[in-house]
Parts: sequence; structure tokens; C-alpha cells
Amino acid sequence: MLNNYLKPDLTIKRISDLSIEWINENKIDFIIIDVDNTLVVKGTEKVDEITDLWLKELTNVCKNVLICSNNTRNVAYRLSKRYSCYGFNLAIKPFKVKVDSFIKRNGIQYTNGCIIGDQLFTDVWLGKRLKFKTVLVQLVDRQDYGLTKITRYFEDKLLERENDK
Repeated sequence: MLNNYLKPDLTIKRISDLSIEWINENKIDFIIIDVDNTLVVKGTEKVDEITDLWLKELTNVCKNVLICSNNTRNVAYRLSKRYSCYGFNLAIKPFKVKVDSFIKRNGIQYTNGCIIGDQLFTDVWLGKRLKFKTVLVQLVDRQDYGLTKITRYFEDKLLERENDK
């Protein structure tokens, strides 16, 4: 059984499957989107056409969107410029200190937050700690960094066990 801190509120196949209606129904006015294996294939900045259209619609509908990454590369920042939203690298998810600091420093005001990502131990856990809705996305590609390969193994086991119920 998934611990409440690791249990996503919603699980979807790809990020563009998250409907704008769901966002509106849940009165989401701040969304954090993970980069690697959620928005793009790890190590790239190429957003596929469907996701591109979804992001453009999302940034028109949602008051605040933050593209956020634990990665040191500036991909989140560059993507944020493309979609006219916030961008933040080296977030150190699931720890909320840097994310909280970013929110305060940028004066982001919100009532209901949501985080979208491909990992239980970083994205979902951070979302739960922030008291946000959490959306787990099936990863875009199986390429992972060293530590992520290890945590992904344990996440896969937890998800398998949860799906067997």
C-alpha cells in the first residue's frame, strides 16, 4: 500500500492527458511541472507537438505555472521563457525549502496548487508536503540519471504492488 505521502491524487499516461477541465474543477491556480521524463525526454528540450499545444492552453488558463527541475542544466528556465511562465532549476525536490523560497521571492499568490511529475519520491512527495494536488505521469522515456535509476526501481515496485490490489 502506498503511503499517503507517495500516493498521487491522479495518475495519467502523458502530461497532455491532464484536462483543463480537471484543473478548472479543482480550482488550480498554481501548477508546478517537472521537466525530465515528464515534459521532455531527459537531456533534451524538445517538447512534442501535443504537449506544446497543451502547455500553451495551460499557460493561458492557469494563473501561475512553474516549470521546475532538480537538474542543474537551465532547461526549465529556457522552457519557461518559451511558454511565458516561471522556470526554476536545481529545486532539490522533495525538499520544499528552495521551492517555498522561489514562491515567496517571486510573489506567487495561489489558493490551490498542483504538481505534475513522473516520480513518487520527488514530485509526488514534494506535492504532498506542499499540500498540493499531485499528478503522476508515466515517464516519457526510461533514460535516467544514476540516483534516479535506483529510486525508480523502488517506485516501480511500490506501483506494481499498488496495481496488484
